[in-house]
Amino acid sequence: MQLSKLPILLLLLIAIGARVSAQNRYLEPVFSQASKTTALYGANWTVLPLAVPGAHTLKQPLQMQVYQPVGDTETARPLIIYLHTGNFFPYPQNGSCGGTLYDSSNVTFATRLAQMGYVVAVADYRLGWNPFASQELVRRFTLINAAYRGVQDVRTCIRYFRKTVALDGNPWGIDPSKIVVWGQGTGGYLSLATAYLDTFGEIYTTADPNKFKLPVAPGVFLPMVQEAYNGDIEGVQAAPGVVDATYNAITGIPLGDTLYTQNHPGYSSEFSLAVNMGGALGDSSWMDAGDVPLISYHVPSDFFAPCGTDILNVPTTTGPQPVVEVSGSCDMQEIADDLGLNTIFSTIPAGFDPYGAVSGSSHSGFYPFVGTPNNTSAPWEWTPTDFSPAPAPTAGCNTDAAVAHAYIDTIIGFFAPRACVVLGLGCNFVATHELNEQDLGLQVAPVPSSDAVTFTTKEAPIRHIYVYDLNGRLVKAHTSIDSNVFQMQRNSLTNGMYIAELRFDNGFVKRKIVFSN
Repeated sequence: MQLSKLPILLLLLIAIGARVSAQNRYLEPVFSQASKTTALYGANWTVLPLAVPGAHTLKQPLQMQVYQPVGDTETARPLIIYLHTGNFFPYPQNGSCGGTLYDSSNVTFATRLAQMGYVVAVADYRLGWNPFASQELVRRFTLINAAYRGVQDVRTCIRYFRKTVALDGNPWGIDPSKIVVWGQGTGGYLSLATAYLDTFGEIYTTADPNKFKLPVAPGVFLPMVQEAYNGDIEGVQAAPGVVDATYNAITGIPLGDTLYTQNHPGYSSEFSLAVNMGGALGDSSWMDAGDVPLISYHVPSDFFAPCGTDILNVPTTTGPQPVVEVSGSCDMQEIADDLGLNTIFSTIPAGFDPYGAVSGSSHSGFYPFVGTPNNTSAPWEWTPTDFSPAPAPTAGCNTDAAVAHAYIDTIIGFFAPRACVVLGLGCNFVATHELNEQDLGLQVAPVPSSDAVTFTTKEAPIRHIYVYDLNGRLVKAHTSIDSNVFQMQRNSLTNGMYIAELRFDNGFVKRKIVFSN
């Protein structure tokens, strides 16, 4: 009876070996499922209630949905904070095809990235501005305030995760030194501003110093954002200031109302990589040498968010509304290259960036989408949303999930190797053929083991070790080993057989290991 099972076991090992040898965490999916947990990352004051005469600002819980790979044992994973689209206005009144945590594109991106080994927090942020104002200056004024609040919320979210690592035992299992901020549509404006608007004063050091100021008298201009009211750019403190009745009269905010509160002071708001899908930056002068690298996706013919430097038009139910001059991906990526922000992308080994090779862009961080269906500016989006029941989609929205998924495949394929080199994830940039363990002088002992296994080679250093269970699930990963000897602790692995895949510069080798008491 036992002998009859042996061929089946051998076939199972061969099948698992063939499957896991092609798997590569952070470059492709290695988990079949992702879990989703709803949580709060802070709270702050929203202006949305002011649409009702006589109302006051209201403190709004800041919600997120955190996606994690099911079955993962890694406890120091890179974090992606994902920001949805929506024109800073509630859906469906925003005239957009989405704008919630539950948009189909959000759910798909987050699930796919979690299956690759990331932790992904799809984060809400405060909404509210006046797109219906007849004067462009008023639209600009209320929009820059909305964007400023959004930047504070993004930085609040970053600090929340760092705080959980420091004080709460790292419940999300993240590496706080490896954080990505990824924005879709309106969220792209926030990922860009959070990345490149470093100080409050930078808002007003543009080529046109009055770009973000309101004329209140001949030669007198009122800053659209004031630290005494809005809090600092981190959202952790307010600057001392005199109550300005003019400011309150223009904003419609009642005297004494609060626009901000502290969230998680004492922790860094820094992150390592910005991703922008269809967004733009309030002013290109905000980009400086030493800022974070940038990955961008954009439809160059986008009417609403210009790919170059031009007027931003925001869609509303009453039609497009011009607001302010901004700089989109086409110009930003050129500046990023000139400043050396994306030089690290050149370290991706040849042959491991197929999407970059066909992007059609001369900029290493930019993937333009030309000739999209119906010239849509967001081909990665589709309706209905993940709501139950879903609200009726806005007329003209894409309903073909298959088309959107094709764009999502490209977006993630372009992102993956760039994130690997920026975040130092130890991705397997090696030839994918199996080596002869005798040529390597590989020794694995003891087998079986009760607590640890030592891997030894004669010459070629071990770069990474990935351990899979017999269902092909990744259960342990050790990256950047770079040594001929490595002792792997059992930790929480249960009794049983596993497949250890050792990665070298020119290939891989698989060995069976067994843990028992």
